[in-house]
Amino acid sequence: MSTTLVADIGGTNTRLAIASRTGRPEHIHTFPNDSVSDLVGAIDAYVAHMGRIDRRPDGAVLAVAGPVQGRNIVLTNRDWKIDLDAIQQQFKLRYVRALNDFEALAWALPWFEPEDVHQLGPALPVRNGTKAVLGPGTGLGVSALIPDGHSWFALATEAGHMSFGPASEDEWEVFARIAEEVPFVSAETILSGPGLERLYRAANPGRPARTAKAIGTGALAGDAAAVATVELFMRLLARFAGDIALSFKALGGVYVAGGVTAKLHACIDAELFRKTFVRHPPHTHLLEGIPTFLIRYEEPGLYGCAAYAAHAVGEY
Repeated sequence: MSTTLVADIGGTNTRLAIASRTGRPEHIHTFPNDSVSDLVGAIDAYVAHMGRIDRRPDGAVLAVAGPVQGRNIVLTNRDWKIDLDAIQQQFKLRYVRALNDFEALAWALPWFEPEDVHQLGPALPVRNGTKAVLGPGTGLGVSALIPDGHSWFALATEAGHMSFGPASEDEWEVFARIAEEVPFVSAETILSGPGLERLYRAANPGRPARTAKAIGTGALAGDAAAVATVELFMRLLARFAGDIALSFKALGGVYVAGGVTAKLHACIDAELFRKTFVRHPPHTHLLEGIPTFLIRYEEPGLYGCAAYAAHAVGEY
């Protein structure tokens, strides 16, 4: 059985693995991007590690944190340029395909087992229809998986860069402070790792700045300022998730992923999340019937690459 090299290339880390056409990623290894010169360097290191693996891959599917147009790609939050043809030639692969990282994640959604996700709010049934996925990490990713007859079509977006603003009285002053820091307030400006840091500064003027990691650690430890900031972050994330659900009319469910959410999942108040998610009049009733899930599978981007390879194997 042929195998595929799968990679999830973010702004901070690159994860590589091997996947068969029908299985989950195996032999997963993570490289901090600061530890390698570029993607080729990461693959070189992984290929050396793969010397102990019986079967080398015949192709590659790469999930990249940025827009994918053509065979030359530039990451949004990392100064890396990726030449797909050069990678294909250098590593003697039959094909190399790149997807936006959240487009890849969308491909994984139908493959998840019940234990791979945690439902936020009431146990609503998953209906036939479009599925949407979003998540804060170094940036803010958004994608959708659309039914196409007996198959699916994944839609990559840059919806994280849509403008985003306050919707309740306690948010106006916080957003005004953030607007003083940045030229344009997008959803990613706030709903990301760097955005959590901005939110903390804006919500706690006069306090020393803290890193996203320190804010998360403080929230989990019960630090009042950190707890309040993370609660606000999750409320805004739920509102944005509702926006995305309406944008795609995602009757098949909305899934939340991302490195920031994974680290702060214990801080999510499911009841508050759902209350904020559905509060989009005049379509509150529509949103009440859409289930929301937190993705618990540790490497969903790699899983999505494997799912895409299984779907598209006939193209190569």
